Amino acid sequence: MPIRKYNDDDFEALQNIYNIARPDEFYAEQGCFNFIPLADDEYIMFMLGESEVFVYEQGGIFGFCGFTGNRINWLFVDPSRRGYGVGYKLLQYVLNKLEKGATLSVWKSNQRAQSLYKKLGFRIDDEFQVGFQGHKIMVNTMVYP
Repeated sequence: MPIRKYNDDDFEALQNIYNIARPDEFYAEQGCFNFIPLADDEYIMFMLGESEVFVYEQGGIFGFCGFTGNRINWLFVDPSRRGYGVGYKLLQYVLNKLEKGATLSVWKSNQRAQSLYKKLGFRIDDEFQVGFQGHKIMVNTMVYP
């Protein structure tokens, strides 16, 4: 199985994937956004340290997924590896680790991600608005049975 627990030696690959893939979450949003690199974002680094993280490795690290409790905090796939089932396999693996249902939040406009989550059985449970860099953006909370 190409999925294993994250270790500190994986950080460089993990941050590269995050830094490249993070802006893609906003592909359908209007406006310009500035993103702080993973290593420079104190809150995100804290969340990474609090999460149980797994990487998909097959001749290199292609993606990662992590959770805290039953909340999925991370799912990032190298853009050059999308469409090969990396995100789907990571989510399946993580869902099998959770003792009860899972929750996650996703930008409402990120239909690519929502499509993947729905394919695995997630459903939209709630919707709310957040402010991000001066923009009002809708977020969906999704739950897994």
